[in-house]
Amino acid sequence: MSKLTVRDLIQAKGKRKLVLTTAFDAWTARAAETAGVDMILAWGSNLEHSKWIIDSVRSGAPNTLIGTGLPSVGAYSSEAEALRLAGEIQSAGADILYCSGLIPEKFAPLARQKYPCVGHVGYLPVQNTWFGGPRAVGKTWEEAVQVYNDTVALEKAGCIAVEMECVPAKVAEEITKRVKLLTFSMGSGANCDGQFLFSSDLLGTNTGHYPRHSITYARLLDTAIQALTRYRNDVESGAYPAPQHIINIKDDQFERFLEKIGDR
Repeated sequence: MSKLTVRDLIQAKGKRKLVLTTAFDAWTARAAETAGVDMILAWGSNLEHSKWIIDSVRSGAPNTLIGTGLPSVGAYSSEAEALRLAGEIQSAGADILYCSGLIPEKFAPLARQKYPCVGHVGYLPVQNTWFGGPRAVGKTWEEAVQVYNDTVALEKAGCIAVEMECVPAKVAEEITKRVKLLTFSMGSGANCDGQFLFSSDLLGTNTGHYPRHSITYARLLDTAIQALTRYRNDVESGAYPAPQHIINIKDDQFERFLEKIGDR
């Protein structure tokens, strides 16, 4: 398959639904690419960790767009530092800068240098305390207008897309109709330009809370626990290794071996 480009992503608006998920290792990335996911979000706890994860994800998904975030401290410190970090992230193999909580004024210099940027509107986990905890955003007309204004501001700053998190479906749909940038729904209904869910929710490897908008298609953690429990039980009972797992030596060669080592 040929690699999807940012241009392809932008041109998909209004033509087909885009599919986004996360990956932090090569095998999840390979599964996502094989399944036809359009964009993978991957990041680490700091710049070097992010670069290591991007490299791993790229090895598993050579033809899929990868988005990652700038370290917030560097992104906010100065325009020059943000551009330097963006260059490092892109050199590491990322295609798109995905920055939750970054204000439009901070996106503009990156967009001018043609770094594809994705913003974030609605509920922002990085600003959780200001929201009073996780919640829907836009259920009042005032909040709905603010979500719209935030989206327009990010579009004017040059963003190619926004993640729209926990916004009422009707509000998200109307905003999507009125902007040229792409909207990626995270719990914001079916009528955004794409859907974004964490792979840990999709695959059943999340060990914490599963949000209301998530869906689970597999229980890989349960399957892994069952498999490893069976392995442990088989080792303890002697069922593993079985004859088919053992390397044999001919009797004459074994006798020679015993002769050579003697009583040592």
